[in-house]
Amino acid sequence: MLLAGMMMTSLAACGGSAAATTAAAADSKAESKAETAAEAAESKSEETKAADAGSASLPDASGDPQVTFQVTNTHAGAQIQDKTMDMLIELADKYSGGTIKGTKIEAGSLGGEREETEMIQLGTLECGLISDMGIDSAIGGLGWAWLPYMLTDYDQVDQYYINGWIGEELTKQMAAQGIVRVAATENAFRECGNVKKAIKSMDDINGMKIRVPETQAVQDFYTAIGAIPAAIATSETLAALEQGTVDGVDNSISNMDSMGVMERLKYITIMNYMYSGASIVTSEDFWNGMTEAQQACFKQAATEAGAYMRKEMRAATDKILEEGQKNGSFEVYEVEKGSDFYNALKEKAVALWDSYSKQYDASIIEKIKKDFSV
Repeated sequence: MLLAGMMMTSLAACGGSAAATTAAAADSKAESKAETAAEAAESKSEETKAADAGSASLPDASGDPQVTFQVTNTHAGAQIQDKTMDMLIELADKYSGGTIKGTKIEAGSLGGEREETEMIQLGTLECGLISDMGIDSAIGGLGWAWLPYMLTDYDQVDQYYINGWIGEELTKQMAAQGIVRVAATENAFRECGNVKKAIKSMDDINGMKIRVPETQAVQDFYTAIGAIPAAIATSETLAALEQGTVDGVDNSISNMDSMGVMERLKYITIMNYMYSGASIVTSEDFWNGMTEAQQACFKQAATEAGAYMRKEMRAATDKILEEGQKNGSFEVYEVEKGSDFYNALKEKAVALWDSYSKQYDASIIEKIKKDFSV
């Protein structure tokens, strides 16, 4: 991780001559860059091969009746989401032989994610990039998918959410509410930033006022660990921080950045306590209006666009943290798995899980406890 890398550099500087240390650091940096470039090239090659393999097996939809769709999201000015929509439109057109045509609606122009979800259900909007929490605000019943300290790293996300039973269950529940979940995108892990002090223990966060969304599990978690959660709209968060209404902010790093609060925060605590997923979804009318061949083409396009968005969101998080530390904008503290602080946080979080058994399918809660409580 970024923080670990910085600590290693500091330790190296404690011994030996300055010249030797500088040379070692330069060699290490060059080696690291080479490894990173090689890994990136390998990753890109694997992704390209997977995309080519998927598209090569697609049925021919070039002779099917033309269908059209509009797609949007709520993140105005967010380049990653915007490029994801462009990619979806381009690939759907390409793979269908020109029989699926899409256009973008300006991000945020239709209201919030609740409004977009309701339009998807009504069939007045064909497609959206919408967070699971946003969809839940309209249909309910999905909150089990982001219980605190359930998913705590991207290996788990890829195994259980992207390619496993969590994603499959969300797809079923959305389908029951008239929403076709075509592919997973990403909203990333929620973290905590503040202006007062580094949070390295339960004592540090005790009594701290943290801006949170109107999501019960988030509010419950901060209350359980001794903080004071304050539900404040995204658009009002920066003002609340500047005016001292809150001491800190809960959100993903990329969302904090787009909200404009990263420039104000002095301390970032990487807790990875809650994964916030998102999806490319369509209306039933649009989905059922396509032929089976077109559906296969659209799904392939959405799958590739979703993979692109996940990759870019994760890279953006690393870049924001790296640049912020480099220019001295903020300090970053990562809660290491197995540390006393991590164990204390997870203990408080897991204790909350049983309280959600009446809200959600008890069998799902039991499966969560089985897979993630250790």
